[in-house]
This record gives sequence, C-alpha cells and structure tokens, in this order.
Amino acid sequence: MTPRQALARTRKLLEQKQQARREVQPWQLLDGAPQAHASGPALQSPEAAGKALELHAGESRMKAIQGSVGTRDRRNQGKRDHRNDGD
Repeated sequence: MTPRQALARTRKLLEQKQQARREVQPWQLLDGAPQAHASGPALQSPEAAGKALELHAGESRMKAIQGSVGTRDRRNQGKRDHRNDGD
C-alpha cells in the first residue's frame, strides 16, 4: 500500500465516521420522533446555568471545600474517644 492509498483510505474512513455521527442513533428512535440536535448552546435561565455549573463541577471531580465524609467521621470519632479523658 502506498502512502497515497493509505491517505485516501483514512480520509474515506473519517468521512464515514462523521456521517455515522450525524445519523440518528437506534436508541433515539425508540422514543418516537427523532430528537433535534441543538447546533449551539441553548438559552438558559440564570438558575439553570447555575445548576449546570454545579453539575459540571461535580463531574469534573473538583476538590470539595467542606472536606470528605471520612474526614468528618474520623474527627467525630476522636471526639467520642476523648469524651471522658478529664476524669
């Protein structure tokens, strides 16, 4: 296979892949009418935009400010362990 043939084959495969992405997926047809895909960002209310940012922060695994549950559990266990040390 020559480099030109490989390039032509690659371009053909890329074009097929892009065409497949544009088609409606079989599981989307189960709902009835195919869903229209938004071509750009949808208009949102400020509340919806805030919720989207909150969900994105959770999905991006940002470090939590308030600490983890395990940290709070260890701290509370330490309090319970030392509750009657003054006696």
